[in-house]
Amino acid sequence: MNAIDTVLTIYLIIAFLVGIKIFTKKKLTFTSLYNMACRYQYHFYILFTIMIIRVFVDWAEDPIELILNIDFTPLIYDLEGHRVYYIQKALLNDNFTTFMALIYIGSFMFIMTFSFSMFAYVDKYKIASQLALLNIVLLLMAIPFQLLVIVYVPSYPKMFYPGATPVVSGIEPLLYNYNPLVNEWFVGYETFNNCFPSLHIGYPTAILMMMVRNVKGFRGYKIFMFSMIILIAISILYLGIHWLTDIFGGVGIAIVAVMVTERLSYPFWRKVHIFDKNRTFRLELPQKKDPEEETVIGSDEEQLESEEILQDPDQ
Repeated sequence: MNAIDTVLTIYLIIAFLVGIKIFTKKKLTFTSLYNMACRYQYHFYILFTIMIIRVFVDWAEDPIELILNIDFTPLIYDLEGHRVYYIQKALLNDNFTTFMALIYIGSFMFIMTFSFSMFAYVDKYKIASQLALLNIVLLLMAIPFQLLVIVYVPSYPKMFYPGATPVVSGIEPLLYNYNPLVNEWFVGYETFNNCFPSLHIGYPTAILMMMVRNVKGFRGYKIFMFSMIILIAISILYLGIHWLTDIFGGVGIAIVAVMVTERLSYPFWRKVHIFDKNRTFRLELPQKKDPEEETVIGSDEEQLESEEILQDPDQ
């Protein structure tokens, strides 16, 4: 783990603590965190599975792209021309670059880690379950694009060779070349050739859509999410990371992912519950001495039938 990874880890922990306080008004306790870990253990298994899939996809990406060798970048350039360059040129400012870099890195990672965790912490079972499943649905939908659709970022290859001519003449890799440490970090993680569709737009848009359609309240977080989507869209264009087409692709994949997730959520979690009922070992929730302080969550089927997640929307 390098310095940037360490800083990001500390930032996400602090952001989670602050976010719970701001957006839920709930008190953060170790008992509540433990309860969340027990009740939503399968949800966390999904998130862990996503990490494993990502490692495998990253490993397979280069060999597959070498075999196919189909570059769609010229097609995107023919559609857009120099539009992203004009956006960068109109907004170019050192302080704005710093702000957009923080938005691109910080807000997206916060949204990805916090959204599900917040609803799990306050025990909004239906939306938390949908968001956990949404994450893997989006990933599986994005894998074919990542492996088969090669689209280089507009500023490629100036992040490697400062004197090189980028795909879009004149545009600068403002984030990738922000400083040597940042450049080294991105070079270690990015391939710079799978920017369509933009998952930096796809994930937040899908999460916001799922929230608007399936959960009441949380107005402050919904407004925050909408604001971040706008800022992320500006940042990925301004910093030389994405094309305009990538944004439309990200919104499109978000819409489809939400529709698929809403259709699959009930039967998927129903099967998980049946499997869980048949396990020999189960990590149970601690019993509270004061029933008025915190409701004990049972494990029998009748109790789970009353959960929102098992209210079949087709009935």
